[in-house]
Amino acid sequence: MKIKIKSLDNFNQNYEKLFELKKVLEQEEKKEYHYSDEYGNCKIIDKGNSIEIYRYGEINSRQIFQSDKNTPFIYITKQFRGKYKIFTKKIKKENGKMMLEYDIIHNNEVINSINLEFQFIK
Repeated sequence: MKIKIKSLDNFNQNYEKLFELKKVLEQEEKKEYHYSDEYGNCKIIDKGNSIEIYRYGEINSRQIFQSDKNTPFIYITKQFRGKYKIFTKKIKKENGKMMLEYDIIHNNEVINSINLEFQFIK
């Protein structure tokens, strides 16, 4: 199984890549998707009403998405450590896709708006 990741932000940074899923864990309360990208090992956790994304490696990050809520976002590299908030405008799941629309907030100011899509391909 593969995962296609697409994103677009306020700065017209287009990203689209296809990755091999290393592992898919299905449990009663959540589903986990594990893969590696150019920055490290990644994990997406679908908990039904929330989605969490973790990355460990050159970039370490934790993002939590819940509709209409501010949630923590931590982003760490060797040179930089950032703590932000994410405001999730939309979570949509259909036809093997997850779509997220969210703002990244720092000091109560929106610093970026992102559309992110995961497509699961058999």
